[in-house]
Amino acid sequence: MSAPAPRRVEERAVRLEYGQFCLCGNPSPDADYMTLLEQAINGSSIAADDNGVIVISPHQNNFEMPFRLELWDDRPLDDHDDWEEVFEASLLVVDDVLRYSIPTDAVANFEVPRGRYAARISGRGFVNRGWPGSITPGDRWRVQLWPSAGDIAARRLKEWHPPAT
Repeated sequence: MSAPAPRRVEERAVRLEYGQFCLCGNPSPDADYMTLLEQAINGSSIAADDNGVIVISPHQNNFEMPFRLELWDDRPLDDHDDWEEVFEASLLVVDDVLRYSIPTDAVANFEVPRGRYAARISGRGFVNRGWPGSITPGDRWRVQLWPSAGDIAARRLKEWHPPAT
């Protein structure tokens, strides 16, 4: 018997700036991303509503950040020990596209079938909080999506702490 595997995987290098990114599956001119950003900054570094999810990264930037999107039929096994930051949230996709975006308008589109998803968002490879000392510090992020019948409150499951100096 083989281990469970994602139905589809897509990997790309994306740009991270200003220490944040948004995953949007339901774009709307009425979306209030600034309120979501404030909630993420003042809360647990993640905030979500039916328009999208905003995640605050420990790093300020990474101009060639590896980003992996996995689509699963069911909830994947937890592998929190392999990641330094782990979040969960709900994500609604309405037009078969999930958009990764940052404040400088850099966008990467991923084909995702319409539906409501549970999302586990995991990051690792952090070297410092804020300026990482390079524009390509080596951190990476992964988003796992699987069908969800209900909402999952946006929450942090694991937090990275910089090494003591």
